[in-house]
Amino acid sequence: MSILLADDDMHLASFLSKSLELEGYSVHTALDEDSVLSELRRQNYKLIILDLNLGETDGLKLLEKLRAEGLKTPVLVLSARNRISDRIKSFNLGADDYITKPFSFQELAARAKALLRRKADPSLNVLRVEDLVLDPASRKAQRGKREIKLSPKEFELLLLLMRHAGETVSRQDLLRDSWGLELESDSNLVDVYVNYLRKKIDSRDEEKLIHTVRGSGYRIGRPAPVQSSESADSEHSSDVIEEPGTPYSGFPDEAQNVAEQQPLRALINSLVHDLSQPLTSVRCFLELTSMHEGAIAAAVGDLRTTEQQADRAIALTKAISVLVREAPAPAEAWVSLDALLNDIVGDFNGLLLSGLLVLDRQSAPSVQVSSNPVLRYLLVLFMSKLVGRTNNPVVLTVAAQVKEGRCELALKWKTTEASQTEIADARSIFLKDLPHLQALTATLGAEISLTSQPEVLLSLPAGPQKMSGAA
Repeated sequence: MSILLADDDMHLASFLSKSLELEGYSVHTALDEDSVLSELRRQNYKLIILDLNLGETDGLKLLEKLRAEGLKTPVLVLSARNRISDRIKSFNLGADDYITKPFSFQELAARAKALLRRKADPSLNVLRVEDLVLDPASRKAQRGKREIKLSPKEFELLLLLMRHAGETVSRQDLLRDSWGLELESDSNLVDVYVNYLRKKIDSRDEEKLIHTVRGSGYRIGRPAPVQSSESADSEHSSDVIEEPGTPYSGFPDEAQNVAEQQPLRALINSLVHDLSQPLTSVRCFLELTSMHEGAIAAAVGDLRTTEQQADRAIALTKAISVLVREAPAPAEAWVSLDALLNDIVGDFNGLLLSGLLVLDRQSAPSVQVSSNPVLRYLLVLFMSKLVGRTNNPVVLTVAAQVKEGRCELALKWKTTEASQTEIADARSIFLKDLPHLQALTATLGAEISLTSQPEVLLSLPAGPQKMSGAA
């Protein structure tokens, strides 16, 4: 049973994939819309599990597009949106089921099983790799308009390869599953029959579909994509690139009226969505370890990741608490940036102690900024969104300098991992929230800039600078 799991959270997608594979499914993951479309062109799937928050893509629009193009595969929607209107809209656009985060993995597995049983469309049993089609029921194969005649053993080999399209199938597995034999060192039975298949399937003027994976076995079709945060970020390379320091202006027209749309409330809702991701990971991990006691050894490798997800959930919860409680009126118009950061750091103490967040301050103690609670809200939002949407531990550098009565504040981040894995840039983390962030910064007489780098720039009014050593 092949499942396509579309979720932009790499850790959650990886964990759910492993969990579903323990239930006997073959799972491929896609972290963005292009990967989803590529996978659906590559082969048939029995089920699509679709997160509505798929990077910069609105999952509902993608669902509508797929149904309009004739996709019949059942779709199970995952979402942090729990309003009835969201469910109704999803069903109207073609969803077959809907589950809200954080969810129970057992519920997800049960719903997936029910959908696969209920949506047993005969057309979905036909296997497809590129332009090669195999119908197990009729035992017929066809490439393009060309019918391919197969012997019983050739059919069995092709069926096995196509059921694992994009994956390497070992010679041992092919020999055992097709002949019921164990591999012998001098046996070339598999190679002989694979060559028979090649002659029938890969004619000279057609793209080669059957590939030899040296030292491992054989694969049919292009390799299944293996995505990382680096490859997910590189998908944005076709976007308009701004030089560092250049404000991003590609936000929706509706942002002009965003001041009337309660931007702080909208940003809190965004954090609530981010919170659902680590909560789901932690809950599923706990369920998996209790359901599959024999798999504990394999799951131990995920323990550190689960601990990090728990730390992120705690930090996001604290950030939401800060934003929803009423802030006291400031006693002074200005406050030192250093004191403001000291106040905020307390909300992220758990992350600092765990090493998930390292704060590097590069500003003079004399820098004074507005004591308006909105600035504190913004800094809490930046930090919480950063830890909520970044998969690796990060060093956050806060640098500030005063020029002509303005404080130029830069927040930059990088990974602490020795591998120097690519880290999410400003737009991939904050783009969807940009209109609301701009509305808040405007109340301070400030401006915000998102760049193509892991950096957010704020230009805001600066207060009178205190002399060094002054009380």
